[in-house]
Amino acid sequence: MIGYGAVGLALIVTMFSAICFFMLANRKQTTSQNLASKAQLLYWLSTGLIGVAALYLLYILLGNRFDYAYVFGYSSRDLPLAYKVSAFWAGQEGSFMLWLVFHAAFGLRLLRKQGAAFGAMAVYSLIQTVLLGLLLVKSPFMMLAEPRIDGAGLNPLLQDPWMVIHPPLLFLGYAALAVPFSLGMGSMLQECHAEWLAVATAWTLFALANLGAGMFIGGFWAYKVLGWGGYWAWDPVENSSLVPWLAACALLHMLVLTKVRVGAIKYTYIGVIASFILVLYGTFLTRSGVLSDFSTHSFADEGIGGFLGLTVLATAFVTSVFCIVKWPTMPAGDLYSKLTSREFVLALTALIMGFLGMLVFVGMSTPLVTMAFGSPQSVSAVFYNNATLPLAAAIGAALLAGPWLRWGKGAYGGFRHYWWLGLFMAGGLFIAVRLTLQQPLFIVVLALAPAAAAANVYSAYVKRMSWAAAASHIGVAVMIAGIIASGAAGHSTMVTFVQGQSREIFGQRVEYAGTETDQTGKAIYTTFYAGSDKLVVQALTKLNKEGMPAAREPGIYRSAFADIYIAPIAKEEEDLGTELTLNKGQLLSQSGVTLNFIKFAMSGMEGNSAVRVQVIIEVTADGQTQQVKPELVSKNGQIIGSTVTALKRYQVHITGLKPGEGQVIIEFKDNNAIGADGVAKLEAEVSTKPLINLVWLGAVLITAGTGWSGVKQLISQRQILQRGHCPAARTASRTR
Repeated sequence: MIGYGAVGLALIVTMFSAICFFMLANRKQTTSQNLASKAQLLYWLSTGLIGVAALYLLYILLGNRFDYAYVFGYSSRDLPLAYKVSAFWAGQEGSFMLWLVFHAAFGLRLLRKQGAAFGAMAVYSLIQTVLLGLLLVKSPFMMLAEPRIDGAGLNPLLQDPWMVIHPPLLFLGYAALAVPFSLGMGSMLQECHAEWLAVATAWTLFALANLGAGMFIGGFWAYKVLGWGGYWAWDPVENSSLVPWLAACALLHMLVLTKVRVGAIKYTYIGVIASFILVLYGTFLTRSGVLSDFSTHSFADEGIGGFLGLTVLATAFVTSVFCIVKWPTMPAGDLYSKLTSREFVLALTALIMGFLGMLVFVGMSTPLVTMAFGSPQSVSAVFYNNATLPLAAAIGAALLAGPWLRWGKGAYGGFRHYWWLGLFMAGGLFIAVRLTLQQPLFIVVLALAPAAAAANVYSAYVKRMSWAAAASHIGVAVMIAGIIASGAAGHSTMVTFVQGQSREIFGQRVEYAGTETDQTGKAIYTTFYAGSDKLVVQALTKLNKEGMPAAREPGIYRSAFADIYIAPIAKEEEDLGTELTLNKGQLLSQSGVTLNFIKFAMSGMEGNSAVRVQVIIEVTADGQTQQVKPELVSKNGQIIGSTVTALKRYQVHITGLKPGEGQVIIEFKDNNAIGADGVAKLEAEVSTKPLINLVWLGAVLITAGTGWSGVKQLISQRQILQRGHCPAARTASRTR
């Protein structure tokens, strides 16, 4: 009851904390120091209780407490320590707990900020109350009716180092976006429209860096592990992270604009509201089960869909009405004075990002809308690619023009002074020609991208913008070029490899070397030699506890200009092998291999666990002998046989047992068996990904740039506060 009790008490305490902060925010005269101290103390107590609940969840995971449903569902005794820790956020309940931990910790930081008024803490505490209520409904501390000896284990797909850090980064971003939202709502409540902007800028940058890093790592993981050859499938759940990130990008540009145009504050309020509501909406789509028929990532409906949907609707309605009511009290003014000004480009960039987010929002919401009319449908990747391509060109143009424009005074020296940018555009055109691209917008984007990157490098060099901002802009340009090149110029073909023979594929020599199982019997490696240096490239098939394929990773030959992507084709009919009946104590020879059924043993007859029958079989070949122990497991009335590998080559799958006759039925397969024509063959889909490294380079630059900018913003705030000035003092209507 420790976990339940801590969450329940935290919910009550946080509610009282929110009430106290709301009372303080509505007082027009001198605030009560006593009430303020109580509100802060209550929030600290709530955070402590949340910490107790989180630590207890980690304790039962590391302690193999399989009497808890969550631990049983996502952990097991043989799971490595790193993946036992990552099981904390593998399921719905644990991921909500992780989100809540980050949210509570950020609240403590927000309490220390001078720019965070009582109104902001009131809104922030209210959000924490909702998260606690959700965790109380969907709790990771539910007990099983019967204790279990071992757990089901973590999905093999998730047993990857990148997936250990991918979800925490996303939830860091989600939690961080609640801070500018709370600051904005609190400022509207108290009609203090400038004091919150500097603090909100730092938190928006922090959210962008973490949310972006989480998305990019997820894309890299998909490319490296899933074997379908891409990194972004426009899946609705993928988009549920992309849309808030785009909204936060638009918000950041408006926050920068508020430093020179107070009229931008109104639209900044819209940005903070939209970014956080989109986080809630994405959570609803992901966790409610409404997309279970359209997304491979979506969780099933487990009774919280209604709660999440109501939260999204209530938040959207209340904040929209509140913003409309407070709109007349907000500072007024123009966003820009000239079309040839940096202010105009900032506003235009925010508009492009917002419109791009709106297009993706419409696409990912299509299943939900069509479901209401009785005919659920989703849009294809073609819709997203065609709709976003013109906007990619617009982003490239904005990145190219922005560095040459002054604040309110036109261009630096006129565009004729920058003829050398034409050389970079010509370089982009040359790349488009080499990639044989014919779609006009593809060519335009590839021409703009290198010129935009060069423009931002020059602008940072002459100190017209910070290197941090330039890094982010360069990253966007580089990533767009990589996306176009690897997507539009990529090619794929089906290849039948013959073991020991090399083939030239997409300009590279590739040879199939063979397939073998590792010593643990949990993975099968398919080895290739690629390139002129015959670099070893391995495709991996992970096996589950029953010895069946659970996850497949492709082999990737990486070079500076393109990746060769090799994904072996799984043929289920080949996995069956030859059915054999072994008699206890009698040797059976099969294709030069001797099989000997030694004995079997049963367990789990006590009634509190699954019934297991373990069979010991001795496999002898080429002078080597190894004992293997496949199992038959009875689960929910079904008999499931496991697959084991002997001598790194021979696959033994048990299908049945006749104890009275001393017989066991197996399926036997030689993984290295040759075909009827005397050679071992393998079919694989081989793809080329030109300039794919630009995608990863761009992702690193974007993340580093936004993170760097966030650190600089925090340092700047600290220096201003040390000098005794308010951060809001920098906001003015200057047009230098």
